[in-house]
Amino acid sequence: MTPTPPPPTTRPGRVRWISVRLLRTRPTGHALAALFVLLCASLAVPGVTTAHAATTTVVTLGFDDGVKDQFTNARPVLQAHAMHGVFYINSGQTNLTNYMTQADIAALASDGDEIGGHTVDHADLTTLSSDDVKREVCNDRVTLLNWGFAIKNFAYPYGASNAAAEQIVHDCGYNSARTVGGVTSPGSCDGCGYTETIPPADVYNTQTPDSIKSDTSLATIKGYVTNAEQHGGGWVQLVFHHVCDACTDTYSVSPSTLSDFLDWLAPRRLLHGTTVKTVDQVIGGAQQPPVNGPPLNPPTHGNLVQNPSLESASNGLPACFQYGGYGTNTYTWTRSTDAHTGSYSQKLDVTSWTSGDRKLVSKQDANTCAPVATPGHTYTASVWYKGSWAADVPVKLTLYYRTSAGTWVYWTSGPALPATGTWTKTPAFTSPAVPSGATGLSIGLSLAGTGTIYTDDYDITDPANP
Repeated sequence: MTPTPPPPTTRPGRVRWISVRLLRTRPTGHALAALFVLLCASLAVPGVTTAHAATTTVVTLGFDDGVKDQFTNARPVLQAHAMHGVFYINSGQTNLTNYMTQADIAALASDGDEIGGHTVDHADLTTLSSDDVKREVCNDRVTLLNWGFAIKNFAYPYGASNAAAEQIVHDCGYNSARTVGGVTSPGSCDGCGYTETIPPADVYNTQTPDSIKSDTSLATIKGYVTNAEQHGGGWVQLVFHHVCDACTDTYSVSPSTLSDFLDWLAPRRLLHGTTVKTVDQVIGGAQQPPVNGPPLNPPTHGNLVQNPSLESASNGLPACFQYGGYGTNTYTWTRSTDAHTGSYSQKLDVTSWTSGDRKLVSKQDANTCAPVATPGHTYTASVWYKGSWAADVPVKLTLYYRTSAGTWVYWTSGPALPATGTWTKTPAFTSPAVPSGATGLSIGLSLAGTGTIYTDDYDITDPANP
């Protein structure tokens, strides 16, 4: 027979009866810690107390760029700790290799994670025209809303913002925007800004510690929280990118480090009143209606490729172009003065190859770089090239188009090209009819093996608008 517990008492020294159900499975570390704190709070155990901060500390777990390893590795860690994060998505990169699919994002939203905006193409908004900023910010949000997600909050790529960008983020319908950095690192000074305030001083420029990187220690990540707790509380937004083991990207954290941090963080709700919340839970506010960016205004006649001769460049990358490729291979890009016309071409060396390809492609964006596609039209495409590679290495002219949802997809390729030591124009290639709903075009010349290739003078022409 189970004894009847005595009635509760408030007199010092008396121990109240509590009922603890035995767990059928072995509890996790953070579950044991939480149980210990609960027992201490329930029992009058001399010398053991709980410490609640005078003001609340809120931690937000933010994941930028929508990379696939966040879904593969961060999602299970969040689920195991019954915590929710905020995933900031570049809609133009969704469904591409190494990025999440729409189904992945939908699964995160179903878990209770928040989905935020991050521009269409991960663009540095401080380098763009006002219309381009509007297209990047507004159209990203419109696409994500059209996919069925609640989109209220934004993160600036690279943490780069200015007053004009902040105003556009507001006008596009966001309730807040987050930068990166600006909050003091642990131990750097006493009395500095260890957190963002709640509510924030500037809701469209909320502050965070520096991004979590591969050399950020677990102690440092913990320090962002403990410093907040020790300096009056506030909002600590942690910024993660890749979540993977043996990552080559500096902006990465191992799943085990993330899990260890959440093990440590979980019991702090009872110990110090520290909670984990999404941005929407902190900022609140109604979801605003979608706002479209201004229409595109690229050339409509002749060669539609911007900067086709690669003469304008920044840090070696031609303007209105981007590096493309996938798979396992080793490669080097060089801005070369061995040009077909003008002063420059782009050189690609692939020195080892296991899979995939590398290519320079005209920029796949939502701005004025990408040629506008007209559904039903066919296009002629060409690139001037030269180089050396084995006869069995595929080198092909490749075309892409942007869907009505803002996602870039592979479209079609031309025939394999032979190696040549002199500048040669790819054979005339006419595309199929542009699919219904396509809005933009992109061209590249892919090298799928070891070899060297120079490219110059990219061209896409609509025969209906010569």
